[in-house]
Amino acid sequence: MKKLVLIIIVLALVAACSPGNATKTPEPTAAPKKASAGGASAQGYLWPVKRADLSFRTGGRVAEVLAKEGDQVKTGQPLVKLQDAEVKAALAAAQAELKRLQAGTRAEEIAQAQANVSVAEGEVKSAQNEVDRIKGGAQQAADLASAQAQLTRAQTQLKNVKDAYDSITGGIEMLKEYGRGGAALKRQEQQTRVQLAAAQAGYDAARARLAQVYNSKDDDLRSAQARLNIAIGQREAAQARLNLLKAGSMAEDIDAAKARVAQAQAALDETVLLAPFDGTITEMNARVGEIVGPGPRAASIADVTQWQVETDDLSEVDVVNVQPGASASIKVDALPDVTLQGTVTSIVPRSITKRGDVTYTVKVAVSNPDARLKWGMTVFVDIKGK
Repeated sequence: MKKLVLIIIVLALVAACSPGNATKTPEPTAAPKKASAGGASAQGYLWPVKRADLSFRTGGRVAEVLAKEGDQVKTGQPLVKLQDAEVKAALAAAQAELKRLQAGTRAEEIAQAQANVSVAEGEVKSAQNEVDRIKGGAQQAADLASAQAQLTRAQTQLKNVKDAYDSITGGIEMLKEYGRGGAALKRQEQQTRVQLAAAQAGYDAARARLAQVYNSKDDDLRSAQARLNIAIGQREAAQARLNLLKAGSMAEDIDAAKARVAQAQAALDETVLLAPFDGTITEMNARVGEIVGPGPRAASIADVTQWQVETDDLSEVDVVNVQPGASASIKVDALPDVTLQGTVTSIVPRSITKRGDVTYTVKVAVSNPDARLKWGMTVFVDIKGK
């Protein structure tokens, strides 16, 4: 076999040096990647087997950042805390309401509710009496008689003053006929004119008052009925409150209060970002004082003691030669003196299209990780046939 390869190489050199080919140098073409017998070779990248991007489910302002990149953390260890004063207040209120319901109704609460019912009943009685009084019309009759009497007096006063004024003005005219000035009558005429204006105003006011009394019954009745309706509603509300207190807390009310406490506690828990497993903080994006929203990555964590190679570089020709459980050797570009061993753990059954080629993703667990390995390092994996 070695002799055959040597002969092929010699013939190729002779052909390249022949005169006929001196002016034409063929461009080299990349040889297609071939699967190793019963296996495959591919380029891939290192990934921690256990890794997670961490984010808040609710937004808020960052109060504390308790870990930095590179820190080793334990499961459940707080990494970032948001401001939680409002959430704690909501939890305290929910707990207080639950405690009140579980304790039951106090005697003083029932006594106060009974007093409220009594006050409300008194308001209803007073409002009903007012409605009955207006409907009976006794007050309106009295008001009408008073207004009529006032109008009669005003009318008489107006007539008397008007007659006096007419007499004075008549006397002044008579004196003019005899050529006399009548200064005293003129002064009296001025005074009487003022009295006449006052009497006219009194008469107009008395007429307006009488008209008001005639029209006031309907308005008063509507107002009194509205007051009665309000009083009845307040009495019913007070009675319902008393009945509720006497019945005590219902089981469904206590269950609902427990649910509110649980909801408030969950909201408080969501203000703290916890490590989901033992690992190393590989990224920390949270900063004290910043506003974070739900969803964006606040931190990343990984277990850097367990690694796997992920490669999507296997063609459809290569992947048929690979089976889960097959052994593999792994070379790390950054560590040329290191050869790692691994085992194929999974083959994604669905293909992807990569630069126009159909390829498949294969994962290989690293059996003997090196302490210098880093997330994302480039590796070359040679998978052996099984």
